[in-house]
Amino acid sequence: MTAAGLAAVVLLGSLGGGCSRNQTAESACESLRNAVLEADGIAVFEVLLENTQWSVATVQKLHRRMAESIRSSYPAGEQAAALARLYAADSDNGRELFLQLYTERYAADFRARVGEQMSVQVDAAGQASCGAAAARPFPLALGRDGQWGLSELDREWEDAKLRAYHDQETVTKNVELYRRVGAGK
Repeated sequence: MTAAGLAAVVLLGSLGGGCSRNQTAESACESLRNAVLEADGIAVFEVLLENTQWSVATVQKLHRRMAESIRSSYPAGEQAAALARLYAADSDNGRELFLQLYTERYAADFRARVGEQMSVQVDAAGQASCGAAAARPFPLALGRDGQWGLSELDREWEDAKLRAYHDQETVTKNVELYRRVGAGK
């Protein structure tokens, strides 16, 4: 086998290993526990349901797009107020956004709920809970991608995504209004 062929096999093997990391509720629970104990926001992001990860990434992309539109088209006096709501605009991607928000929004609560021993209780098809004996458990779910993940933040980020889409529509309408007003001068 050539060096290039060996490198391709190693690369494919490493990619495949990451994809199967959370194929059981138990492995997702362990990944979550380790990430929280290590205070690793990126690793916590990796344990989120894929749908939640996509929602976080979508919020970041929409906020960045709105910020660009506001900076290029809003009157100078209107820009600061419009940009103030776009907490995700300066992040490069969804992972980075989650990492920036993790300590402030989630770390203390998650840390208080994690213990050395975390049991998993499968509640229903595709639903489970993961937690220490004396703490509020983390809800887990089986995602559409076949991976188990933390489902607790899914609704929050789905709502944030919907708000961002509506905000994008408003910004687009405002840009058009500012262009019309500017053209009418």
